[in-house]
Amino acid sequence: MMIQKVLNIIHFSILFLLIFNISIANLSHASEFEIDEIITAIKNEIKTANISELGSPNFKIETVDVALTVVSTVTEKGSVAVNIIGYDNEAYNQVFTSKTFHKLKFSFQPAGASGYSPEISLGLVEPIKKVKEAMRKAYNTPPNYQMEGFTFKLEFAIEKNIDSGIRFTIIALNDLKAQNINTHYLTIHMKIQD
Repeated sequence: MMIQKVLNIIHFSILFLLIFNISIANLSHASEFEIDEIITAIKNEIKTANISELGSPNFKIETVDVALTVVSTVTEKGSVAVNIIGYDNEAYNQVFTSKTFHKLKFSFQPAGASGYSPEISLGLVEPIKKVKEAMRKAYNTPPNYQMEGFTFKLEFAIEKNIDSGIRFTIIALNDLKAQNINTHYLTIHMKIQD
């Protein structure tokens, strides 16, 4: 009788831990963002990273290639909605049953930086600045070499903040991918400008 109670407690504990672990593994929730909202945020991040330059040589961002994962759905009114995929840590995982995923790709050149005041970074400025600093250090460390520019590919996810704002995430992407969170890419082409 006592052994049976202990076995029941063990089974219940194992079942509880299994259910708890499954629910923790699915804490991320897919969120959708307006396309223009994300493109504007990316442009502001690139512009801020481009003008916040210290030291020599000066690496300027020439062009940016963007690849965003978008989803199309049919709304309750029967129209088609197309949004960019992100995630929200505050809710449980959502299953996409009637959605179709696509890639939106485009390129742009940052322009009009004069008079632009840098904005608070949403998460992309810091890694871009770190890469520029590392490339500057490598460029200035002997032996000397000629370099015209370089390309930097950055993978990121888009997170919905508590205040319903956005944040770009570049850390723990494998964990997010394991939770079926879609990622996006920036390819940044930089040139040396004296």
